[in-house]
Amino acid sequence: MSKSGNGWNADVAFGNGTDDFGFSALPGGLGDSGGFFRNVGYYGDWWSATEGNSYFAWLRDMGYYNSSVDRYYDDKSYLFSVRCLQD
Repeated sequence: MSKSGNGWNADVAFGNGTDDFGFSALPGGLGDSGGFFRNVGYYGDWWSATEGNSYFAWLRDMGYYNSSVDRYYDDKSYLFSVRCLQD
């Protein structure tokens, strides 16, 4: 996974990325079950296809403040991004 070369909060050293792997991750923010999004431009979260159980699923997370990718599980009611690929 790699950050897009633009679209991230560029006011910090690690804001935008270099898109080394062609994922072009953009910071869509975090949504709640009421449809409210926050942190757009600062954080990106993407659901994986792996469920933890009937309430939780795994996700990948990136932030404006560094170049790492983290793995978490969270409540399925949150509105995170997904990536669709064509076969």
